[in-house]
Amino acid sequence: MLQPGQVIDQRYEVVRTVGRGAMATVYEARHSGLHSRHALKVLNAELAQDPDLRNRFLAEGRIQAQLQHPNIVAVTDIVTDPVPGLVMELMDGIQLDDHLRAHGVPEDPAKVLQLFLPVLDAVGAAHAAGVVHRDLKPENILVGPGPKGGLLVKVADFGIAKVLDQADLSTGKRKTEAGIRMGTVLYMSPEQIRGSDELDARSDIFALGAILYEIATGRIAFDAPSEYDTMSAIVSGQYEAPERVVGALHPGLGACIRKALAVDPGERFPDCATFRNTLELSVTGGGPLPAPPTRSVAVTSPRQVASQPPGPATVTPPAQPQYGAPAGQVAHPPVRYGHQPAQPMQQRRYVAPRKDPSVAALLEALPGFFVHIFGIGHFYNGNVGKGLALMFGYWGIQFVNLLLCLVFIGYLTGFITWVLFIALSASSASKDARLINTYS
Repeated sequence: MLQPGQVIDQRYEVVRTVGRGAMATVYEARHSGLHSRHALKVLNAELAQDPDLRNRFLAEGRIQAQLQHPNIVAVTDIVTDPVPGLVMELMDGIQLDDHLRAHGVPEDPAKVLQLFLPVLDAVGAAHAAGVVHRDLKPENILVGPGPKGGLLVKVADFGIAKVLDQADLSTGKRKTEAGIRMGTVLYMSPEQIRGSDELDARSDIFALGAILYEIATGRIAFDAPSEYDTMSAIVSGQYEAPERVVGALHPGLGACIRKALAVDPGERFPDCATFRNTLELSVTGGGPLPAPPTRSVAVTSPRQVASQPPGPATVTPPAQPQYGAPAGQVAHPPVRYGHQPAQPMQQRRYVAPRKDPSVAALLEALPGFFVHIFGIGHFYNGNVGKGLALMFGYWGIQFVNLLLCLVFIGYLTGFITWVLFIALSASSASKDARLINTYS
């Protein structure tokens, strides 16, 4: 680690540490002759011992030095003593993820475009120069104050960039071997995850779609509990529809995100210029929305977490409902920037009360017990016909009531029937008793 006051390559004096990453550390440095301020990105000492990593790191400087664009962090020099480093323009800004965390997700679509369109312009310029970034992510996008109170957005870190003609700018050698995954998994394209060596500008388009998803919703499109689950979701095109995260999301943003995140590269935007024009017209100019891709699926049910470790085999996409299909609860990924998601509409369905004939049968049997008592009273008083009619008539009517229970009517008719039978039976039995007592 370099110390303030230390001089690098006899030209740049270290002022302070700006940031530290897994591979390199960034310092603020001052040119000893010009007194100009610069950012000095130095490969960490333990990694600088690896000749391959050292060469790749310096190749980043050579690649980025070729890309002259106002939205690309400019590399102006390379140092080698005592450690390899890249001298870059010093930008007073923070990473895009830190900006979203500090300011929140922009609710105005115009502010989303203010952050994202410069990124499209920068990456488009790199593509025009024959360079694919291959590691686009919010951490590689810097946001700072711009002219007239606006924002200045710049893309940095072309460390694993791939030149489209497969040649290194200085040595003519291939930069990476086929089958080697390089990049950040959360923003990798499906073809990158498969280790394909046929990567072109459309691989960056996929990463740009994931970044736009994050700017617009505050969530990571393919966030999952494990790296394998993340790769599986990307390869099978499973992500939560952005409109389900933000209920008032502009339809132009959602449609462009879906097209950029298409599993098939042929269904994505062919280049950044097309992406930019479609996005700008659909959001601000009322232009037509791009058609949704055929293979991507907007997740509308809880994601199934796989337990097996990743292997060399191609990931098989699990069955999911087609985009727009109704579904139940949504398994929301974690909120990254404090944005409160829109709650999905719950579909209500009327559930009829359970029809249980056994309850009605119990209610019918209890009064039947009293009816039998009155019927026995008729027998005892010598009125056999009335007793039989009372008992068998009651159960005949109650049999019909039990059938009516199946359509939820028997509860009411059964109650009325047994009340009438008890009243009439009691009155008839009392009358019979009086007559017998009169003539006996």
